[in-house]
This record gives sequence, C-alpha cells and structure tokens, in this order.
Amino acid sequence: MSRFLSVFAILMTLLSVSCGKLNEDPIVYVFKGDVVSVSDFKLKYNLWLRQNNMPDTEETRKNYLFRELSEKFLYEIGKNEGVGDIPEIKNKIEDFRRKTIVEYMSKKTKREVYAIDDEAVRQYYIENKDKFMREKLYRLYAVRVTNKKNAEDIAQQLRNGASIRILSASLSDDEILARNNGDWGLFSDDVMGESWKDDVLASFPGEILGPYLDSENFYTIIEIAGFAYKRHLSFNLAYPLIVEEMIAKYGTEKWDGYRDKMMTEYGAKINVENLRWE
Repeated sequence: MSRFLSVFAILMTLLSVSCGKLNEDPIVYVFKGDVVSVSDFKLKYNLWLRQNNMPDTEETRKNYLFRELSEKFLYEIGKNEGVGDIPEIKNKIEDFRRKTIVEYMSKKTKREVYAIDDEAVRQYYIENKDKFMREKLYRLYAVRVTNKKNAEDIAQQLRNGASIRILSASLSDDEILARNNGDWGLFSDDVMGESWKDDVLASFPGEILGPYLDSENFYTIIEIAGFAYKRHLSFNLAYPLIVEEMIAKYGTEKWDGYRDKMMTEYGAKINVENLRWE
C-alpha cells in the first residue's frame, strides 16, 4: 500500500507543476511520460458516460479519474511484481491469445479452403441486395497508419482542428482510403470493428476517436461525419458478411477434408471408438 501511495504522491506533484503552467489545453494528469489534457480526458469520459447512461457530476468526474489512475498504477505494480508469470494469470493471458489467433485463422483459412471467387460474391450481392439494407448507417472518415506514434500525432492534430480528409489523403498508409480522401464509407453496427464499435455508437458527428489498433494491423483514427438512413451497405463492407453466408451454404465437406489433411500433417492420433462409453 505504501508503494501505491508513493507512486500516487509523485503523480500529484507532477500534476500540480503541470497545472501551474499556462496552456491552451490544461492538463488533467501526467503518468509515466504520458500527458493527458482536458480535451483528451473529456473525450474518453463523455464516451464512458454515454455508454453507461450516466449523468455528469463533479463527483462522477473525480471517480472516473481516480479509477483510471488506479488501473494504471495497479497494472504497473503488477508488471513489476511479475504477476504475468503467476500460473493462473499466465493461463488466462494465453487463453485470450489462443482464442484471438484461432478466430483470425478460422476466418482466413475458410476463405482459402472454399476458394470463394470475388465475382461470385459480387453476383450474390447483386441478387440479394435487400439483405444489406440498414435502418441507420454511420458515415466515417478515417486515417490509418502503421506506426503508433504517427497515429497519436495525427489524432492530436485532428483534435486541434486539422482536416481529416487532407491528413488522410497525404498520410494514410491504407492506399484506398488515401485515394478516397479519408472517406471510409457507410458503416452499420454489424460491420464495425470490435475495437472501436462501442465508441462510434456512443459518439456524435465531429468527434475524433482513436487511435485504435484494428484487425488489419493499422492504427486507425476515426471521425463521424454524419448519418444515413435506409441505405444499402456498399459491396466492400458487405463482402465479409456475404462470405460467411456463402461458406454456410457449402456444407462441411471441404472443411472436413482440410481438417483431415492438417491432422495428418501435424501427426494427430485419434481413436473415435473411445468416444463410445456408457
């Protein structure tokens, strides 16, 4: 406990020094070299309020601040004490890692095994377009880069008033997004990335969100440009949904063949007779 209080005292000292300086964007706290300004803090705090349907009060702000700081302290202390090497914790981390890898490889491998042709997917989209009608869609602009520090710098520029369309056109590592001047398209909630979906659904037009490390290994910064109603998903955004539907219609024969091949390649030994117990 004394160690926790010591770290807390250092933080409060840094905070008091920082707050004494004149700054256009005052500082809420400093921790391990990270400076969290009022605008940065407000963004996360307001999203949290909306996601949890809570009213804004001075006490709630303080509780959110000290909960966030407590999590940071506890994480750092835990790392220093080697908590990650405790068998129970190590197993939980490994289970999450394994689940994430399996989910990714399952989607990737099934597309390869079923060799779904892009033209077949497009034809399915044309013939079943009404399946991809959505009541509400979010028009998103984005910048996507492969370097975390660059992403953080871009996010700060955007929060200071820079144009996301200009920055995306010149800085996005996603070439298609850069060519579209940052226009990422119309998203419904069923095609949003898990890492940023909840934040987008709780946000308002004009808010800058992120950066998020997404499933394609980009650090993505998002701005909600507005909404559209009763519109179709574009072919590109509907694509993964169509692939899932097409795979489901093929049955399991191809997948079973791939599984058997992998069992042989990796030397798995099974005896289905031993499943017959009473």
